[in-house]
Amino acid sequence: MVEKNSKEMAKIAVAALEEKKAKDIKILDISGVSVLADYFIIASGSNVNQVQAMADNVEEELGKAGYPCKQVEGY
Repeated sequence: MVEKNSKEMAKIAVAALEEKKAKDIKILDISGVSVLADYFIIASGSNVNQVQAMADNVEEELGKAGYPCKQVEGY
């Protein structure tokens, strides 16, 4: 069963990606097959700078909503 917080976090992350004009956003519900995460979000950007801005915006928006990132590895 997917937690309500996980669904809210996914919605915030997708909105943050859309703000930065991400393309081909896909949300995969992996709660039934993973103990590490409930959702896996995939998105495309047109260049390195855009992808970095997308990742930074997701982290910032989640932090504003009270979900600070505990670990980030690269872009």
